Amino acid sequence: DVNNVSAIADIARLDTERIISFRDRLVANIDNFPADIVLSVGSTPSLFHHTNPPENTKNMEIHPGNYTLYDRQQLWSGAAASEDNVAGRVIATVIGAYNNPHRVMLDAGATAMTKEQTPQGGWSSLGGYPQLQCYKMSQEVTLVRSGDSDSEQQVSSILPLGSKVNLLPNHSCLTAACFDRYYIIDDPSNSFDTSQQIIDVWTPAKFF
Repeated sequence: DVNNVSAIADIARLDTERIISFRDRLVANIDNFPADIVLSVGSTPSLFHHTNPPENTKNMEIHPGNYTLYDRQQLWSGAAASEDNVAGRVIATVIGAYNNPHRVMLDAGATAMTKEQTPQGGWSSLGGYPQLQCYKMSQEVTLVRSGDSDSEQQVSSILPLGSKVNLLPNHSCLTAACFDRYYIIDDPSNSFDTSQQIIDVWTPAKFF
């Protein structure tokens, strides 16, 4: 994994060069192999670095995995510039609070978020609360604490029982696969407030 712009640009260039080279070898060694075959390359981090394709790549498709949603992995890679670019969120509720040590419990665990890791650490992050950390996860719940190990900040004063929070997944493709419908909002403020009007509901194609 890389999060260096020049390294990501190099990956995009090498992807293109190698798939073209492979296509050319097939054309040269297999009778009647179609020279205009569609080539598929790409990844989410390298999507915007395929800027100068060679002349002989008119039938090349770019297939980024999750650029429509983004996630914490893409925040780390630099593909997503900020938290505001991450469109895929999971809404969770605070269902428990503990004072010693100061923790709260959310009703979204591994069956909602999966247990994929990212270089930043943690099982997910809370939108709008950079000072808090999702540090522990079981099948059905996640525990949240202050990200400052020296702080005695009472997390339940920030997130009282019943509070709704939006979680940024580590990997949105895997998280999306945990759900049978997606609620679509048009939220220029990126607040992901639960009062936002749902403008559409999408049903994913599953189990094919």
